[in-house]
Amino acid sequence: MVVRSGLPLESLLYCAAPMVGQSDLPFRQQTVRNGATSTWTQMYMAVEINDHQDTLESLAKALELGRASPDNIIQDQKSSLHGSSAPQIVQLAGNDVIELVDAARKVAPFADAIDLNLGCPQRHAEQGKYGAYLLPKQNWPLLSQIVAALVQAVDVPITTKIRLTVPKEQTPELAVTLARAGSSLITLHPRFASSVRRRKGLADLDQVIQVRQALQDEGLMRCSEQPDGQTAVVSNGNVRCWTDIETNLALTGASGVMVGETLLENPALFRPSLGHLDAYPSAVEMAREYMDLRAQYSEFEAPLKVAKQHLHSILCSIPHTPNPHPDTTAHLHRTAAHLSHTLKSIQSEPALADFYNSHLAIRTLA
Repeated sequence: MVVRSGLPLESLLYCAAPMVGQSDLPFRQQTVRNGATSTWTQMYMAVEINDHQDTLESLAKALELGRASPDNIIQDQKSSLHGSSAPQIVQLAGNDVIELVDAARKVAPFADAIDLNLGCPQRHAEQGKYGAYLLPKQNWPLLSQIVAALVQAVDVPITTKIRLTVPKEQTPELAVTLARAGSSLITLHPRFASSVRRRKGLADLDQVIQVRQALQDEGLMRCSEQPDGQTAVVSNGNVRCWTDIETNLALTGASGVMVGETLLENPALFRPSLGHLDAYPSAVEMAREYMDLRAQYSEFEAPLKVAKQHLHSILCSIPHTPNPHPDTTAHLHRTAAHLSHTLKSIQSEPALADFYNSHLAIRTLA
């Protein structure tokens, strides 16, 4: 077994999750500006990378732009990585060893690591037998074969993102299996896969602890106390605000936290890590920052549909605040409903520019 050197541990502290249709270049740059230490691309099917040259070229261009961008620099002055480029991890999905190896070889020259998606719960993953639907134990020999083949095929680290097995008590055993095959990082979203109710209930963070302990018991764990170990652990789930991140790290002992949908709503979620504890930017400021980055990259990787989705997430989400005043909550809901209706009506770039001038080129919403 060969294990490629893992990503720097400090780069795993604050991870921007892979999100289909939303992990575009401007958004990834925005999260790094505001404290993210590494970013994942959206999930790419291996067959798409292999069969569609335009998909590969677009991904390669995005990664090259990101690597050269001053917006992709780790901002935390306390970190040994301050001033370094935040790693960009490409996530691949599939169930065929040869297809995955071929795709990995094509994207490895542009990526800082390659992540195998073993967590997608959506119906297309169920139908195609990839993502979280490869987690049943009878598939573990195949998973070991895929990870080992990827490690042998490319010179960048191989990582894996998983959900809970059924029963969940097998999850730590799976983590050990993946680590032994060569996965240098295991990110656990501790919920069961469901194509209907993907986020029902709280994530079971105790399973992150169990995964970390299992790797520790097998001498495989990589952490700040054991930096020469083989496999690090990142926790994914139950984050609504900065305090949740601190709680998650303290509870699980993971090397970092990965955030998805909450980061869409608040791309500056990691900002307190930079010492900016007074206040987050307003929703308008975050929306403006995203749109300005989009313009900087000439809308690359962020067509109209993607931009509208980001603006909707930022401007129309109700922020998590403890014990909000009823009048404040009612006002937020009314404003969100109005903006949602307005955004849905936008069908062209000129209309989007009008929205920017009307709603974002001012300090506060009407």
